[in-house]
Amino acid sequence: MTCLLVLDASSTLCSVALLANNQNWHITEEQPRRHAQRLLPMVDDIVRQAGIRKTAIQGIAYGCGPGSFTGIRIAASVMQGIALALNIPVAGISSLQAVAQAVFNSSDAQQVMAIMDAHMGEVFWGCYQREGATCRLVGTEKVGAPEQCLQEVQDFTGVLAGDGLALPALAHLEQRWAAVKPQADVMLPLAQQAWDNQQFADPQQHQPVYLRESVAWKKLAEQPSLLRRD
Repeated sequence: MTCLLVLDASSTLCSVALLANNQNWHITEEQPRRHAQRLLPMVDDIVRQAGIRKTAIQGIAYGCGPGSFTGIRIAASVMQGIALALNIPVAGISSLQAVAQAVFNSSDAQQVMAIMDAHMGEVFWGCYQREGATCRLVGTEKVGAPEQCLQEVQDFTGVLAGDGLALPALAHLEQRWAAVKPQADVMLPLAQQAWDNQQFADPQQHQPVYLRESVAWKKLAEQPSLLRRD
């Protein structure tokens, strides 16, 4: 039986989820500025809830972005530390895909455009198509001004979701799913799918995703890691 740990800090939420013994556990907290303080204790808590040892974990997945720069860096560092300590493979799960997956889980929608606030006057967005129990990306994930996203929205016939909808330029659009944010429990089936498809690998093969080229970003190996072991 597969035992997978998933963690996410790509938004104001801080969340962890665990699949073990064919059961799921998850913890989600609203922690806009305390991801670094809370993520590891939450991992410890969920392992205790499941009644397993950390050494039983076979793979770890994390919300690799796009999203909060700081939050994703924290999640990547924790992922890296646990993976190195346990010598297990990892996978990155798109934050936009997690937003879309949440809508597919709660509706009969066939297509979802996930739109997240990228700050600096921009949004991240991507279109997803339902595919069985999960979903797949159609085209590419993008970043740009809300007005650019709005141009694609005008030709889109599916459901819109994500906190980017609350921005003034998009506030006139349907807001039913505007509160949806990435969460680790929603990422679990995506992680399971990646595991089944043998997409887990070395941490260096699952780097954070930012989309925004204008922001300088060092690869994980080039920056201080919370848990890096030299």
